[in-house]
Amino acid sequence: QKAVKYLTGIDTKKIEDGTLSDLSEPHAFSLAELFNEHISLIIESAFGKLREAELQGLLLASTGAQIDGSWRNGIGDEAKKAVQRILIREAIRRDIFCALIRRNDNELIPLENGRIEKALKNIRLFKGAMLSTQREILFSSEPDISILDHDGATLLVIEVKGGTDPAGALERYGAAKKSLEASLRHNKKVRTCVIASCITPEVGDRMKKDRTISRYFNLTEVCNRIFITFF
Repeated sequence: QKAVKYLTGIDTKKIEDGTLSDLSEPHAFSLAELFNEHISLIIESAFGKLREAELQGLLLASTGAQIDGSWRNGIGDEAKKAVQRILIREAIRRDIFCALIRRNDNELIPLENGRIEKALKNIRLFKGAMLSTQREILFSSEPDISILDHDGATLLVIEVKGGTDPAGALERYGAAKKSLEASLRHNKKVRTCVIASCITPEVGDRMKKDRTISRYFNLTEVCNRIFITFF
């Protein structure tokens, strides 16, 4: 950060911590030129020493990283779907479920009992649900799930983190916190919740003290009564 600021005059710390979200075009070009120059120097200095087999190894390593990223994203998506299904099933159990909201055209799809499980298996096709209490459950990203009141005000936002690697627990906590902080900036009264598959002692201690998080739960222990007050 200090080196980049010295060379370009741009404080990248503000970008990394989220206090600066937009870059001017001249600043973007300056950063791109700096990073391109350094990457080019690294490649040029190493290229003469690299053999074809090593280049192939770098290609495979890059492919492995891409596969790993896709795998991690898949785990996160499945965790979100699991929580979405829990919410819909709880609304049905409480007899306050009206209809699912189809994602591509916002059409309301009321479901008979025989079609509910089929719909839940394809939960990705829906963007949320309407409730008889005149409230809505919405599925999106940042936050992953929102519960809206009859007047459109957000009552609750939920961030779901499905990763199970303890080494990434702090990073996932930070990402969830950033999303919840954005929601609180729009509505200071909104309740916030984090549901995570892996909560290490350190992350648990931080979340317990974190005023931006109303409640947090372990995904494997989550149960329907968590959301009772928000319906």
